[in-house]
Amino acid sequence: MQIVFLNRFERETGVAEDERGQVFIGEEQGNWSAGWHALPAQGEPGQELWYEGTSWEELLTAFRHGVAKRMREGFRPLLDGMLEDTPFWERRPQLQALLQCYADGREGAEELLVPLRLWRRAKAAEEKRAAYMIATNRELQMLAVYVPQTLAELQQVPGFGKLKTERYGADIVALLSGYERSHAYPLDWVAEAVSAEAFADWTFRQKEERYGKSLSLVQDKRKLLAGIRQGRSLSELAEELQCPRRTLLEKVERLDEEGYDVLPLVELELSEIPEAERDGAIRAMGELGDRYLKPLQKRVYGTAEAEEGEIERQFEKLRIVRIRFRRDRQVAV
Repeated sequence: MQIVFLNRFERETGVAEDERGQVFIGEEQGNWSAGWHALPAQGEPGQELWYEGTSWEELLTAFRHGVAKRMREGFRPLLDGMLEDTPFWERRPQLQALLQCYADGREGAEELLVPLRLWRRAKAAEEKRAAYMIATNRELQMLAVYVPQTLAELQQVPGFGKLKTERYGADIVALLSGYERSHAYPLDWVAEAVSAEAFADWTFRQKEERYGKSLSLVQDKRKLLAGIRQGRSLSELAEELQCPRRTLLEKVERLDEEGYDVLPLVELELSEIPEAERDGAIRAMGELGDRYLKPLQKRVYGTAEAEEGEIERQFEKLRIVRIRFRRDRQVAV
């Protein structure tokens, strides 16, 4: 194996010998690998393999996830810039990040989180919007920790700018006004309350979680593409990947937009749609455009009432036909 990247890491232990290790990326005949070598002062070095395969995208994601995990454990690279251009420990943290760090996992917030979640759920139902668009879980956590009781105080909580405060501020302040708090406003005291070590641990925990999610998405993408190449049907892929059919089709559409070959799956599913139904969908897309599915569904299937499962199946068919329609249009251009 040819090593194409290598970087040494060290972690202070408070004893004579610091702990050492190194990350590596290697290549052999188009096969990539990445991982970690522990470098003990005595004995044989240990190796942890993070990735082995042919996907450069998956390798980079696995590599970044592994680096974030090691840096969270206290290891620091001899060469900077592993995850960012300027190491965060050389920068002064912004107050917004410190506020998030202090609030994450803070004990005693659960009592307030319950009514806040109930309020968010009711507001989301009232506005017919996703709950996270009302307030994210992190924003609710910060509300429960910092307990703002005026509109001015609410705007000091990250995520609650002018627009969100105007829309939801009165509700939030009214909900929180009956709860006691042991801290004062403004919240600049948080900068002294968060130690450098706590902030470092929190920062790399965020990176580890983010890269972990990215790695999972990349792995799911690889599995989906492999299944398509092997001639799996939509039902088989949904069961194999434990993914709802609608979500799976949305992923297939994104893969098609990115230039991947998804036609084996498309052709397989098209063969299950009656020819007259396919032709009607194609005509509707030519007349109405292919961006919005709801008007297409009304045009192709009419406005007669149907069971929810049947309507969902109609949208599935339209998504499949749309992929084929867009491919044919690209060829024609």
